[in-house]
Amino acid sequence: MSFPVCHHSKRSPLGQQIAILLLFTCATTQASVDELERLMSMSLDELSNADISVTSVAKKNQSINEIPAAVYVITNEQIRRSGVRSVAEALSLAPGLQVTRISEFNWQVSLRGLNEVLFNKLLIMIDGRSVYSPLMSGTFWHTVDTVFEDIARIEVIQGTAGTMWGGNAANGVVNIITKNSRDTLGHYTEVAYGERDYQEINYRYGARINDRLTARAFIKGVNADYYLGQDDNWRNLRGGIRADYEETHRQVTFQVGGYQTRSEHYWYYMNFYSDPANVFNETDINIYARGAYVSIDWFEQHHDTQYELHMWMDTNSTNEPSAAGEFYTFDIDTLAHTSLNHQHELTVGGGVRVIHRRTEPYPDNFYSYVEPWGRYSRDPKGTDIIVNGYAQLESQLSDKLTSTLGGKIEYFSLNDTVEFQPQARLLYRYNDEQQFWAGAGRAVVTPSFVDTKTDAYFLGTVTIIDKPTGLPIDSKPTVVYTTANQELKNESVTTVDMGHRYTPSSSLNIDSTLFYSQYKNLRMEGNSEWGCIYGQCNDGSTLPLEMFALIENYSDALDADTYGFETAIRWTPFDTVMINTSYSYIRTDATCSGHVSCDTTSPSGYKTKYNNQPAHLVSLQSLWSFAPGWQLDLWYKHKSAVTSESTYFDAPSISTIDMRLAWQQQQNWPRVELIIDAIDKDDYQDLTDKAYIDETVFLRASWNIQ
Repeated sequence: MSFPVCHHSKRSPLGQQIAILLLFTCATTQASVDELERLMSMSLDELSNADISVTSVAKKNQSINEIPAAVYVITNEQIRRSGVRSVAEALSLAPGLQVTRISEFNWQVSLRGLNEVLFNKLLIMIDGRSVYSPLMSGTFWHTVDTVFEDIARIEVIQGTAGTMWGGNAANGVVNIITKNSRDTLGHYTEVAYGERDYQEINYRYGARINDRLTARAFIKGVNADYYLGQDDNWRNLRGGIRADYEETHRQVTFQVGGYQTRSEHYWYYMNFYSDPANVFNETDINIYARGAYVSIDWFEQHHDTQYELHMWMDTNSTNEPSAAGEFYTFDIDTLAHTSLNHQHELTVGGGVRVIHRRTEPYPDNFYSYVEPWGRYSRDPKGTDIIVNGYAQLESQLSDKLTSTLGGKIEYFSLNDTVEFQPQARLLYRYNDEQQFWAGAGRAVVTPSFVDTKTDAYFLGTVTIIDKPTGLPIDSKPTVVYTTANQELKNESVTTVDMGHRYTPSSSLNIDSTLFYSQYKNLRMEGNSEWGCIYGQCNDGSTLPLEMFALIENYSDALDADTYGFETAIRWTPFDTVMINTSYSYIRTDATCSGHVSCDTTSPSGYKTKYNNQPAHLVSLQSLWSFAPGWQLDLWYKHKSAVTSESTYFDAPSISTIDMRLAWQQQQNWPRVELIIDAIDKDDYQDLTDKAYIDETVFLRASWNIQ
């Protein structure tokens, strides 16, 4: 979603030069510290890759060094000390993830290329509960949030994970793991205030009910401008409760919560039946998104088998013109991990998801109130199901070699298809310091209502050219439709990747991956024709004002190959300094035929968009506890330039530096932080055709009383 934006004045780059100097000098400076300073600094036990455990890869607890796949963990310490204001922004710490800021409080996130607003190849979860939108099979990132202090870690799986997670785990999985309520007892309060009317308040309280039961409740509110330099307020309010019950062989987690976001914008609509002089009507629009959820996770251990039951219900709705609708989802998933013997462990499971939708129907008189863009459906109500079953066998082939073989069968009633999503992986432990792994897998994207049940449109203008002179002689209003196509094949990706992990010491971890992916049936514009010319339509009807209407449909004729390299380095040169670095190189070669946008010189279309994206992504985070009670953290981010035959997709390279300065006199005292996002950065666009953003300064104070 985008709206008109305004520009701000330019600023001197002096602050950015100073920050660059600090970034590259702080890593070589060591200060003597007392016990308080050590408490504020990061611990190797928490932040070393060798000691980090994840649960998202095989739906069980594993050390990263035991996993034959590309995995990155963003720790709570990294998130807090990055100074981010959203979960989406924190994902820039992981290799392969491109986070594009499209407004002050909205983002688009992709993994391993193919970046777009409706990116649908990355499964996003909070504690294993999917937070994707059934409308587009992607994520509305402005609705994904929680109290950052309660996040234990963010697990990022890079590559296909269809066997364990099914649809949408095509390029990877992001699982936001929150802390057990036993680890969040007492009061936590956080307030923040900064530029562009930014205000935030968080409160959480945790309590021990008895020896086995703990619980917490939280509420979070954010208020700010939605766009730079515009008076369009954005508000976000959310809250929730988590309770954890634990016995020797049983654990149960219950969660419930909800959210609401609101933003106010300048808007307009066209009434094509009014007098032409008054066809353009200025107005305001209030956009909301709201949702609620409840989930139960049950773990039971019996002898050599662990049983799990995961059940959640979710409802979400919005009135945003291109995504208006309501969705109600019920999901249940069961699985069992069984140790067959000392060499083999089998995981089997299955699940059902039921989705009921209510999208916007076509209005009775569409052309009397046409907004700049929108989406309607000729089949606005319906219920669909997804059913799956899967199995995975992990085998210890020798002292150094393990294998993983698995597959999932998944049925989608929306388009009545069955998909098989297999994977095969090997892990070779050369020694305690080095591990090599390789794998291959296939995954599909959950079919969405966007391209099978809804029609999108936007307003435009047709310019009439005089053929003899080549000069424009007239213009007519135009509506461009992209209509639903229920014959689309499911998008799929097959990925082959290999990696190497190297831990020469407890203070250094290097994790590298090579990958190649082949995509089939990607969405693009399909066949198009003029449905109406000078108000005369092919079906015999007429439109006012001699309007034109161009009609095209969604197509699955686009394929793509991507390949690249990812590496992540965690280095703790001193007790007081940690450096987290990630680098990604990603290239895409998209091909299609049968549409004007498939031409090699086409200036637009998905093929051109996918082939012209930043190839290099860099993140360098420096965490420095430079004096008792003080921390100075810097975060350098770089996105390479894009140069193409189509100047529309051209974009300069973008480099920013964020700074966080924090002080906490004692462990039980309040913590005060000064955070500068994009130090001294001139107004810039994070991606072509997106809103302008620039430096943001804010203060944050928090107090954890246990």
